[in-house]
Amino acid sequence: MAAPAFFGLSFILSITTAIVSCSSYAYAQKQSDSGCIAAERAALLSFRAGITRDPVNRLGSWEGQDCCMWNGVKCSNNTGHVIMLDLSNTTVRGDGLTGWCMILVGGNPYSLQGKIGSSLIALQHLTHLDLSGNHLGGAGVPIPRFIGSLKSLTHLNLACMNFDGRVPPQIGNLSGLIYLNLESSLSHSYENAVHSDDISWIADLRLLRFLDMSGVNLSTTGNWVSVMTLLPNLKVLRLSYCGLSLPREPKVTSNQSSLETLDLTFNSIETLNPTYWFWDARTIKELDLAFTEITGPFPVAIGNMTSLEVLYLGGNHLSGGINSELFDGLCNLRILDLHSNEINQDMAEFMNRLPACTKSTLQSLDLSATNLSGRIPNWIDEWRNLSDLLLSDNRLLGSIPLETGMLANLKRLYLDNNHLNGSISRDHLANLENLEYLDLSYNPVHITSNWSPTFSLQYASFARSKIGPQFPRWLKGQSSVTYLDISDVGIADHLPNWFCRVFAHTKYLNISSNQIKGSLPMTLELLSSLQMLDLSSNNLTGRLPKLPQSLRFFKISKNSLSGPFPRKFGAPMLTEMVLSANRINGTIPTYFCQLQYLQVLDLSENLLVGQLPLCSKREDVKRNLKPITESALTQLSVVILYRNNLSGNFLELLQHSPQLTVLDLAHNTFAGELPAWISDKLQDLSYLLLGYNMFSGSIPVQLTELGNLQFLDLANNRISGTIPHGLANLKAMAQNSRRFYNPLLRLHVRPITVSFEIKSSVSYDDNIPIVMKGQELGYTSMVRYMVGLDLSCNNLVGDIPDELTLLTGLINLNISHNQLTGEIPEKIGLLHDLESLDLSFNELSGEIPWSISEITALIHLNLSYNNLSGRIPLGNQLQTLDDPASMYIGNNYLCGPPLSTICSGPDATEDYTPKKRDFYLGLAVGYAMGLWMVYVIFLFMKTWRSAYFRMFDKLQDGVYIQYVKIISAK
Repeated sequence: MAAPAFFGLSFILSITTAIVSCSSYAYAQKQSDSGCIAAERAALLSFRAGITRDPVNRLGSWEGQDCCMWNGVKCSNNTGHVIMLDLSNTTVRGDGLTGWCMILVGGNPYSLQGKIGSSLIALQHLTHLDLSGNHLGGAGVPIPRFIGSLKSLTHLNLACMNFDGRVPPQIGNLSGLIYLNLESSLSHSYENAVHSDDISWIADLRLLRFLDMSGVNLSTTGNWVSVMTLLPNLKVLRLSYCGLSLPREPKVTSNQSSLETLDLTFNSIETLNPTYWFWDARTIKELDLAFTEITGPFPVAIGNMTSLEVLYLGGNHLSGGINSELFDGLCNLRILDLHSNEINQDMAEFMNRLPACTKSTLQSLDLSATNLSGRIPNWIDEWRNLSDLLLSDNRLLGSIPLETGMLANLKRLYLDNNHLNGSISRDHLANLENLEYLDLSYNPVHITSNWSPTFSLQYASFARSKIGPQFPRWLKGQSSVTYLDISDVGIADHLPNWFCRVFAHTKYLNISSNQIKGSLPMTLELLSSLQMLDLSSNNLTGRLPKLPQSLRFFKISKNSLSGPFPRKFGAPMLTEMVLSANRINGTIPTYFCQLQYLQVLDLSENLLVGQLPLCSKREDVKRNLKPITESALTQLSVVILYRNNLSGNFLELLQHSPQLTVLDLAHNTFAGELPAWISDKLQDLSYLLLGYNMFSGSIPVQLTELGNLQFLDLANNRISGTIPHGLANLKAMAQNSRRFYNPLLRLHVRPITVSFEIKSSVSYDDNIPIVMKGQELGYTSMVRYMVGLDLSCNNLVGDIPDELTLLTGLINLNISHNQLTGEIPEKIGLLHDLESLDLSFNELSGEIPWSISEITALIHLNLSYNNLSGRIPLGNQLQTLDDPASMYIGNNYLCGPPLSTICSGPDATEDYTPKKRDFYLGLAVGYAMGLWMVYVIFLFMKTWRSAYFRMFDKLQDGVYIQYVKIISAK
């Protein structure tokens, strides 16, 4: 009876369950017209209402009644409830694929923008929520706390979003979470907006297998190790750039038995204690400790991690070579990255000490910048599975062995910045069919031209190698190349007729510093993917053609281009344009005003004439309406126009360029007065060069309010009046520390993948001429160290302000050829960094201050043709200057060396310095004061006076008695 009863009960329960399920489904269907629950559809529509920008129309399908068919939404087949919402921005690669949230300046162009409404709380059956890569936060907008109420969640991805503030501990209520990604976007200043002071709530997520909190500021969380080691199911832990440090006395107890990936990059670990918990985690397959400030020798404990497949230790301060025991147990090693450490070892010795078992497993080896020496061993092909061999920036020498070409799986080969020589022929590369990235730049190797490679490169760099004189024919088959650098390789040829066809998909193309001749192809605009083109320092002639629409960086300086600008310019996205040192004539066209992304404009050393276009539209003033100004050049940071024949007043259009850092209008015919609005509109201005024009009027006092101004050149104009006394406000000239930020230079960073986008950043590394040390000198990137003031060849009157001596960062000071009077400031010696000082051709009088001998950096001095008088100061630095007599000529009342005129009075010696003069003066004053004090005491203190004279009488009597005794004894 028991068995039939049991089966009967089971049958009844099954029927009941089926009825309940059907009822539930029928109820769900009743709530919806087409398989979508009405309340959940309303919640999603409310969420969509909070989206203010959808650039790729991801929410375009969110129409109609059936929300289960909407893009990014998934419903349960059984209940009809929404169980998944995935609106991730796939252009931002999270999940540790790149390690960082790759966001463009000003936001990713494919991101959803807006706010996350609390309506999502209605989705109580949601198990998967992924909004990563979108801008749904903002300043002062934290991760929503209501997310902690979505109790059914197992997958939560809020990575690479622009949240701010504290991570809500309510996330700890999601006890079913298996995947949690809170990776935070980092700004260019590396400041962490998202933070957490207490992460104890993570210990409640016992089912968690994946955790990424990279970029979240955890610097004030002291117990992070103990919390993370309480998660028994955790497989992936990524905590890069969290401000973490490891305790000095680590605890070895850990509940983790499943951990496979540990990423602690960009934290401050400093030392690797052999008892840290992760050394004994035999399950770890990937360990990333790059850029963690580790010092000392390579940790021996690495050998305990027998499951290790991926090891990143690059960017630290590890020193010393490796021994054969260090990696002995790592027979599963696939990726070994030790770049930027001080290995200081012969490469053959290093390779010999890798365990033999890695010859079949190792796929990627990065030893860049590790101070490797010697030759690449000719048995390198024994590591037959290598796909990445990165040996950049070392001291390797000799020829590249033919055996390198036997690495059939090789995908990336970087040998740049070494001392390799010899030839690279077909035999070296014939078997490398999988090669995509090749860098042989900055080696004197010769690459033969007439051969057909079997590979199809995406990244190719051969800068300063030997390829010419013909344009390399083997490039004709490289139509897949995205990045190509063949600068300074000795090419003396025309651009081939297949140039635009082969490079149609290229993004970065650098052919500068060769001897390429002929004209640019008129089909240049067909390079539809090109973002960066550098053709500078060649022998190109002809006119400038229409540029590709995608072009953002264009450099073609130091050629022989002629004619006016084309009627149609193209390149509306242009960010940097350098056309200096050509023969381009005519006027600057108005379409330049439409380049709304332009940051760098260099048209210097051409034959341009006329005024600059007015980049503004104003309503008729007669209508008594408020003027409306629309200017496109709001992003301008560098404007270089020197050595043309441009005219007009100071550029009014620059009022709408608040980011302007460099302005060079020298050697033109600009006129009028300098506007007072410069200090208000151009607060970031650092370099202002207006010399050799026809500017008139006085120097605006407002000019001294430019706190970032470090170089001012107003030489050879018609400026009158006095030198402003507010010079002390020029703070950038008062700093003697070198600036770490250079507004003129963009560092070259090799792209990680060929899918890179060339980002907008201010750049200028061409020549800027500066008059210093009596001659015009050209400065490139070193101009960032130049701090100078040049007011020479004007009509300035009055004295030299004493405030000038507060600009202690000055390197160049030239106020010659004016009508200045008065004396040289006594404290001129405070300008201790000054290398060039020119006060000649003025009406200065008085003595030369002795403090001038304390300017120990001085290389050039000119005080000629003034009314100076007295003895010429002497000092070690003054004695080393070239042509010392000419620097004082024209001052009839100066005397002493190096002039032949002898000074009356005490002879001047080389040792007579202001310090010695002060010493003797102090000695004399001290003696006189001491004598006077004794006299005053004796005058008013009768008892002291009587005691003194009695003591003196006794002393006299004693001396007399002793004298008498001596005479009597004789």
